[in-house]
Amino acid sequence: MNFEFDGRSYLKIDGYLIKHILEDPIKVATVEAINPIGHLMGLQTIAEFVENEAILAKVQGLGIDYAQGWKQLAISCRKL
Repeated sequence: MNFEFDGRSYLKIDGYLIKHILEDPIKVATVEAINPIGHLMGLQTIAEFVENEAILAKVQGLGIDYAQGWKQLAISCRKL
């Protein structure tokens, strides 16, 4: 999903992909493909459903810009 907030454009990566990213290589490959496409389009990327430290580390390693959905992240996105 694309959206604009405060003059910036974002691409949210669906939580279904993120939630299972540690155990499913297809989900990893999908996110690895989506993230650079979003960046090429000039969008900052947000990973939904970041539920634990391991998932947070994974999405950071993939170069996703923001994480949403874990601890304090439930209210706002965190810049990675």
